[in-house]
Amino acid sequence: MLTGGFEGVVDAKSRVVLPSKLRSELGDKFHLMMGFDTYIAIYPEENFNEMLTQLMQMKKSSDEYLVLGRYLLGNAYDGELDTAGRVLIPAVLKKFAKLDKEVHIMGVGDHIEIWDSETYQNNQILSAEMVQEARKLMNY
Repeated sequence: MLTGGFEGVVDAKSRVVLPSKLRSELGDKFHLMMGFDTYIAIYPEENFNEMLTQLMQMKKSSDEYLVLGRYLLGNAYDGELDTAGRVLIPAVLKKFAKLDKEVHIMGVGDHIEIWDSETYQNNQILSAEMVQEARKLMNY
């Protein structure tokens, strides 16, 4: 399971070092795509395929399938780590997530999220109230 939060930077060549803890759990094959908020999502191959299976079960002519398919697959890229543990962030995704220099990298169970640090901090402030409501849904 992908867990933990880490600080990082985007270098001049649009690469981000993934923390070793996350790299070891991510595996060799993974995919980068737009997140459902202003972040980049990185899914291990197995989890990406599970998402594709769910997408393919949707009615192909539905507006939801068309929109979601374009959003998820039209902006998905195969990922690769270099020998220093860096992943190249495609320009489209870098622009979408508004990544400048400092980033927050976090494991969120089945995927990794890469946020612009400032955007992440602002999102945390906005999410505090939602967390209090969401915790009521947990059964422990």
